[in-house]
Amino acid sequence: MAQIEVESALIEPESLKEFCYQLLLQANLTGHDAGLVADTLVESNLRGIDSHGVARLPHYLERIRQQSIQPRPEMQWEPLGDAVGRVDGDHGLGQLAMVKAADHAVELARDSGAGWVSICNSSHCGALAYYGLRIAEAGMIGFAFTHVDPMVTPHGAAEPFCGTNPICMTAPGKEGKSLCLDMATSITPWNTIANAATEGVSIPGDWALDANGRGTTDPNEVVALFPFGGFKGSGLGLMIDVLCALLGGAPIGPDIPKMYGDLTQRRLLGGMVGAIDISRFTEVETFQDRIEELIQRWGAVKPLKEGGKVYYPGEPEALTRVERLQSGIPVGLRLINQFNELASAGGLPPLETTEPVCEDVTSSEVEVSPT
Repeated sequence: MAQIEVESALIEPESLKEFCYQLLLQANLTGHDAGLVADTLVESNLRGIDSHGVARLPHYLERIRQQSIQPRPEMQWEPLGDAVGRVDGDHGLGQLAMVKAADHAVELARDSGAGWVSICNSSHCGALAYYGLRIAEAGMIGFAFTHVDPMVTPHGAAEPFCGTNPICMTAPGKEGKSLCLDMATSITPWNTIANAATEGVSIPGDWALDANGRGTTDPNEVVALFPFGGFKGSGLGLMIDVLCALLGGAPIGPDIPKMYGDLTQRRLLGGMVGAIDISRFTEVETFQDRIEELIQRWGAVKPLKEGGKVYYPGEPEALTRVERLQSGIPVGLRLINQFNELASAGGLPPLETTEPVCEDVTSSEVEVSPT
């Protein structure tokens, strides 16, 4: 599991969510939308996906200020058939478009057995697990894909073509124990690199290339990441670009405006969300019983290392969530300073934190195990 180590402080989850909510309200989001976006960000942190959690909020707020993200988008739903449709995100926050697409996919699946929804004119949507698990909670198998600007080299190349282009697949289990595979097709998410740059720490030398096509440990010099698994991650990333760009009318990887480039330029991102109604094939309860059995048998497999454990997809994140709900969410000290500057400018109280601790900021996207 790829990780960076930063000095951080613990913040109580509900306090962090309320803080993000207030910042989003001040950015002119509606109360409903601000609550939804704050929830997606904090949930990512709770699950240990710090690369896609609250660390992205200052970037979103700056894009709203520079008008490349609409705080109150007028999203449009376009039915395209009995089982397919499209959501136009109207250049709002990507979380809003993805939730709308996931909910429509579930509606289509209830009527037709399966539902597939394309997304266009969107922006960065955070970790895909939030949408996949939303579909799983409806008793369905979920799929979520998105693409981003060129950040990842094709296998054997010295420059990027596709983005980190993540994929998420979920299957509902009992008592919240659902299978959830959420993974980037890069060796690590780009936002882990961004977090390392924010906190002033180095990265492993085999993650990324600099402008001269050489490996680098300086996150500020990174221009491209390697795909996971060589040609396997490389090919999967390209096919995800096909799903997200060609079906939704979005630009392909090399033509997508950069996330950290001109912040006045809209992202024009696409996506794809799918749902399969399990009840068309078998009883949902029977399916969930078999998922429970599968999880038990998977966890009973002999581990490679003595004292080790074999985790099912989504289990490390679920365990991290339980732990962080009790102990708090670690947030880098430099990010906390950024937040408190934003709070001071908006007349909000600063974040309440504990004493600084040294913390591994991890990303489950690389477990191939998540954007």
